[in-house]
Amino acid sequence: MKKIQQKAAIAALTVLIGGGALLPVQAKAAAAGPVASASAYFDQSVEQVIQQLVSQKVLQGYEDGTMRAEKKITNAELIKMIVLALDLETVSDSKATNNKWYTAYVDAAVAAGLLESAQGFQPNQPASSADAAQYIAKALQRDAKSVQYWMSGMKIDGKQLNRGDAAKLLVLSEQAIRSSNAEIVSIKALNKITFEVTFTAPLTIADETTDQANANFTFSDGIKLVNQPRLKTGAIATYIIPVQTMKPGTTYSLNYKGKQDFTVAASNELIQLQNARQVASDTFEIESFRTGGVIDYGYLISAYAGGRGADAVVLDENNKLNGRQMQIISLLATRQAVLTSETGEQMTVNYVGFTQSTDGKQEPKFRLPAGKTLQPGVKYSVTSDWFAVRNCTFTAQSIAPLEIGAVDKVSDTTLNVTLTADPGDELFAYRSIELKGSDGTTLTAQYKVQTRKGAVGVFELQNNGKLGAGVQYEVAPVGSWATANNVKVSSN
Repeated sequence: MKKIQQKAAIAALTVLIGGGALLPVQAKAAAAGPVASASAYFDQSVEQVIQQLVSQKVLQGYEDGTMRAEKKITNAELIKMIVLALDLETVSDSKATNNKWYTAYVDAAVAAGLLESAQGFQPNQPASSADAAQYIAKALQRDAKSVQYWMSGMKIDGKQLNRGDAAKLLVLSEQAIRSSNAEIVSIKALNKITFEVTFTAPLTIADETTDQANANFTFSDGIKLVNQPRLKTGAIATYIIPVQTMKPGTTYSLNYKGKQDFTVAASNELIQLQNARQVASDTFEIESFRTGGVIDYGYLISAYAGGRGADAVVLDENNKLNGRQMQIISLLATRQAVLTSETGEQMTVNYVGFTQSTDGKQEPKFRLPAGKTLQPGVKYSVTSDWFAVRNCTFTAQSIAPLEIGAVDKVSDTTLNVTLTADPGDELFAYRSIELKGSDGTTLTAQYKVQTRKGAVGVFELQNNGKLGAGVQYEVAPVGSWATANNVKVSSN
């Protein structure tokens, strides 16, 4: 690459106003060496970022040779820079005679999903950091909170962007372009169920799927991923990898995509949870708190950042939050624990899916085997090979079942089930109801996870079932989790 003199680079800052042909896009290959953390880019000088973007032909200078780094950037200028810097495909329409200089870039942004349409786009309005965060996040196929975190580190969040701001942000964002050629830089075990892996670039969406990831990650001793790799919010290319419980004292070998070999020592670290508590006749939960140094990965991964609101956070590269070291709970699907009564009876209990993180806290629930219930007055203790509980015992109580007050048809396959009172928690999880029809048919509907709003949960008919025309159904819970007194639903 031809060396660019710093003086020429400063003069070459562009925001591409007034015409100009489409500039060629140079694809950014994954870096060969260790990837820097996002914070390493926060203090880069304007001169540095200009030199990089000019060398990539993302930027070009004004005719008078001036930089104008402090001038506010317009929406059109920002879109063009994003399209070129982040490798979005552009198509020039040579037949059009009335196109503006920015038309092809706006069209590319629409095609890539950055903009809903070109209608209503205001090309000459000053670009805001809020809009830039949304555009860049969509271009990178990740969350806006990460881009906002990068902006905050550069002290450009919440303002109208100038040209130097945009250049700095895009140089960092270029590092976060997904690559099928991404390679592992480092791997370490965070605890007995979690690896953290840093790559040279974020993985493609295809490589992030569970099946493909298990094909790409070949571990010794039969250990496998239990869910897809999850990109950390705010990181460039660092992933949380949930795996089966590690064997103490084991050093695992890893081959990635048949090309890279690593060794990684298993962690003996147990997740430190706080309190065990009964929540139903057959279910208990174990809670933990951020203030105690434990956080669920649902609050710190890019895939969930948009839906967790203020509960979503960014951990630094050392997994600290506000200076405190955090233990990370990764996916709990298929996890188990052992429940022991004071009489010595032991039961293996299964994690209840989608209950590990709700309402900004961690409170995974565990359910007894079908037909088993907690006996009132009996003391129980909870143990596991992957977590430890500070207060691991509880005395079972007689807890009344939930009460179904009404069931309403949403569609031929979907029902709203309303309790007589808001349970204030995910107590619907994995529960079902039975519908006995006036025509002699029987249907089963199961709760659709994470749909509860107050006392109302959405239940879906199973086995391709549909409500019959003109049929009235009598509702009964499957099992003893709830009662239903003369509750009926009609298909009309």
